[in-house]
Amino acid sequence: MVDPADLPVASPGYVPEPGALKALVHPLRLQLLEALSVRGQATATQLAAELGESSGATSYHLRQLARHGFIEEVAGAGTGPERWWRPVTGGWTMPASVQRAPSGIAATAGTVIATLLEASHRRLMEFYRTLSQWPLPWQRAVSRQQAHLDLTPEQLRALGFEVEAVVDRYRQLPPGPDTRRVRVEFAGFPVGEPGEPDAARDGDADGDGPGRAAGDG
Repeated sequence: MVDPADLPVASPGYVPEPGALKALVHPLRLQLLEALSVRGQATATQLAAELGESSGATSYHLRQLARHGFIEEVAGAGTGPERWWRPVTGGWTMPASVQRAPSGIAATAGTVIATLLEASHRRLMEFYRTLSQWPLPWQRAVSRQQAHLDLTPEQLRALGFEVEAVVDRYRQLPPGPDTRRVRVEFAGFPVGEPGEPDAARDGDADGDGPGRAAGDG
């Protein structure tokens, strides 16, 4: 087992102020963030066609997402006058401490998390319904793993950092003719009831580990 003290501190990416999270409560904005994460970059017109919205609506909400730091404009992209957008470089992170904030902010964070988890589950189910239609190499490449381990909070945090380091290594690979956008998800959390011994330790609770949200670049 790797000693957590020997691991580099992972970059949390963009950490929004609690007030900025309110910008994500609007359902279309979370849909836009999700669509941008899948595409990598896109225009308001492209996203409008994908989501069945008007380009005026998607353009407005994209500007609001940019204003609050969740996305950024792609300089020099495209050949026309329309602006291209992408998720903020490095992704964004919602620290666990936000859920211990005053009730209004905690409720906002809970709504955002629930919406993101529902979207993640829906996309996974949609993929597995069409698995047999994919070329055989992609069928063989797909993986879904689940394990139950006996770990301390420090070890679980270390596991998260190690997984993120592997993902970051593959993120740096240059795209090639056979590559396509791939979604990778990882979740590690304790099971059982939260009131059990050592379920929460103040020393670890505020030192949030890796947790980039859906806006990965």
